Amino acid sequence: MNLADWPAILAQEAERRTGDRGPRWGLRPPEDPGLRGAALATADAILTAPDVDAAAWALAPWTELTPTTSDGPLGRLADRTVMTPTLTRLVMAARAPHRRLSHHLGTHTGARMPINLLVISQVIPHPQYLEHLQGAFDSSEDTVRAFASLSLARLHPDVRSWQAAAEVLNMPGPMGVRLARACSATMLISAEEWEARIWRAGEETRRRDDRATEAKIKHRLYMTRWFEEWARQYRPGTHYSSVGYGLTWQWVHVAHAHLDLSPAWRGKKPSAKDRHKYRQFADSLDDHQRFELGYALHKRA
Repeated sequence: MNLADWPAILAQEAERRTGDRGPRWGLRPPEDPGLRGAALATADAILTAPDVDAAAWALAPWTELTPTTSDGPLGRLADRTVMTPTLTRLVMAARAPHRRLSHHLGTHTGARMPINLLVISQVIPHPQYLEHLQGAFDSSEDTVRAFASLSLARLHPDVRSWQAAAEVLNMPGPMGVRLARACSATMLISAEEWEARIWRAGEETRRRDDRATEAKIKHRLYMTRWFEEWARQYRPGTHYSSVGYGLTWQWVHVAHAHLDLSPAWRGKKPSAKDRHKYRQFADSLDDHQRFELGYALHKRA
């Protein structure tokens, strides 16, 4: 792991001066003023970050270098650092599980296929969840499926945070952070196993431009003819006001996008009543109706 150039120089001085113990900054800092300045500049960049989250993201890779000891990384850090309230809060934030997982995915080097962000849906499809992701977290299926998509996006070298992962999938950045925190707190497998599982799920997911599919569904928000034709032919008696539920069904089952972000909600988070009515509609469809509703997306609106 190469976080900066100065640690290698410090290691040489440590070996020369004190064997394996190294310079004690509180007693005698490194002799090279350039080395002292570089280390202090790194610390200053972390401590002057705009908020605790940003500082923790910057500190997290450094904490991964902590040697394995019986008292654990936090114990070692506490034993060798003046743990002020601010620094304690920062170290605890940096060691949070979702940041450690993010760091693992962010340093991935053994990709078996190129990461094309356009073919990563907002939510991993249900069949791939059942085959590869079930049992990885003590969280709901919807949460895990969305987090799996975020994790795949995090494998892209330009995606360096959960917020960025959400944004490249056309999801709000804060949603990505919330999903990462929720899943990381309930993780039942190692980061390596999770990475292997999402690779297998991604490899088995159909390749298509999911952003284009999402855009096509959004374009139909104020159109009803396609839905009326589908209802007349395949679900007589369906009221035209259910067009939003039909649109949401396409959003969830064709685009594999997040239910809360369906264009039918018009930018608002769906209420419990909205979700219940949509699920009533979805559960009422038979196989033929579902097939034709999915096919209706490819017809002229």
